[in-house]
Amino acid sequence: MGKKLNSLGEIGPLLEEFANDLLRASILETDARVKEASPVLSGRLRNSWMIGENSEAGQPAERKEYGENIPPAVAINYTQGQETIGNTYSIHNNLEYAEAACFGTNLPPSWQGDFKPAKKGVVPGFPDLIAKEMQAFVDQKAREFRRKF
Repeated sequence: MGKKLNSLGEIGPLLEEFANDLLRASILETDARVKEASPVLSGRLRNSWMIGENSEAGQPAERKEYGENIPPAVAINYTQGQETIGNTYSIHNNLEYAEAACFGTNLPPSWQGDFKPAKKGVVPGFPDLIAKEMQAFVDQKAREFRRKF
């Protein structure tokens, strides 16, 4: 992003490059933060987060012990690193108990109302909080870009 403008006609491609780079970075950072904040018993919830391009499809991770490692990003319907402005990207988890584990709502009957996210070291609603943090990150980078040009 260290390019110098020689004419006004170069601003469009430069802005598009900046926006795509910022989009890529934001998606990967959001994915990492959501995974890191996810509660871990077996690690299945953490391993079931996916990044979808124009889709929220994808199968959750299989049932097994994954441990506490942060898994790499899983791209659905696109090649990671090719994110571009104009597409819609979602970081989602199709595991049947993801909502309950992340928000403390819609608890499965088998939990018998027993899950209290805060007591398990989970900030209830952490995906929404991370989304707000990332919006602030994007806004700051956009301000920096405007000041630079």
